Amino acid sequence: MAEIEARSLEIDKVVPDFILPAVGGRQVGPRDFKQRANLVIVYLDLDRCGRCADYLRELADNYHVYRELETDIIAVSPQPVADLQSRIGAMGLPFPVLSDEQGQMGQVYLGGQAGAMVGGIFVADRFGALRTQILARGENDLPNQQSILDWLNLIEMECPECDTADSSFGRL
Repeated sequence: MAEIEARSLEIDKVVPDFILPAVGGRQVGPRDFKQRANLVIVYLDLDRCGRCADYLRELADNYHVYRELETDIIAVSPQPVADLQSRIGAMGLPFPVLSDEQGQMGQVYLGGQAGAMVGGIFVADRFGALRTQILARGENDLPNQQSILDWLNLIEMECPECDTADSSFGRL
């Protein structure tokens, strides 16, 4: 797996805020989770990535593990809300899926490389500070679930006021 480090966002800086429409009608952004939960922002171009719908299913299947680590997930895709609804609405995902149809979030988070990437994973702590980011040029470059959970375990161990550094958390 060839992981490509994104250069547009600075590690340990607060992730840029955005508010986007979600499947189901809500407006959602990172600020909604700040100081409540760690946050995994998953940007996937469903038109360019055949495996990305399966990747969302994997996230959903393991959502209970993410919640044990006091983590929420936001999925973002450049497709219109109606397209997302028809493609993934029946999946019953436990996290919001947002439409970045205008591409502004993708341009900021993918560093102007949105057209060259199928996706990106951004992990922020509960205070909104970016802890890691991985861009994926191809669907095989997306990190596996355990890699994401390992970062979240590290965040929880470093958080003295969180008291969730149980080593049994975050294992698949």
